[in-house]
Amino acid sequence: MRILFICSCILFYSSFVYANECSGENAKLIEQLETKLDNCKIEMPDNATDVEMINAYDNLTNCTKDVAYQIFDSFYKSKNQSVKNDFNKVIKATYLHYQNLIKNSDSAQKLYTGTVYEIQVNTMASLKIKEIVQDYLQEMKLQCADLSDLPDDINTEI
Repeated sequence: MRILFICSCILFYSSFVYANECSGENAKLIEQLETKLDNCKIEMPDNATDVEMINAYDNLTNCTKDVAYQIFDSFYKSKNQSVKNDFNKVIKATYLHYQNLIKNSDSAQKLYTGTVYEIQVNTMASLKIKEIVQDYLQEMKLQCADLSDLPDDINTEI
C-alpha cells in the first residue's frame, strides 16, 4: 500500500511539474534546441549501400551530439567541459553496449556475418543517443519550470 501511495505522489508531482511553463529566454532556447534535435534525421538514398547506411546513422549521432553540445554550452556553463567529456564517454559506451549486445556473443559470431549487424549496432546506438539528448532537453524544461515558480526577488541564473 505504501508503494502505491508513493507512486501516486510521484505521478502527481510529475504531472504538476509538466503543467508549469518555462518562461523567457530559456524557454525559447529549449524550443529551438528541440527543433534542431527533431531535424536530426536519418537521410540515406534509396537502395543505400552498407557504407551509406552506416554513414547515415553516424551523421545522426553527429547531429545529435551538436545539439547536446549546444545544451551544455547554454545550461551547463560551470561544468561544461566535464559534461561534454562525460557525454562523449556515453556515446562510446552506447556503441560498445550495442556491439556487445548484438555482435559479440558466441552464437552471434557463428550466426552473423556481413555488415548488416554493424548497421544494426549503429542504428540502435544512434537512436539511443538521440533519446538521451531528448532526456537532457526534458530535464532543462523541468528545471526551467521549477525556476519560474520561484519569486522574482531570488537571484537565480541558469
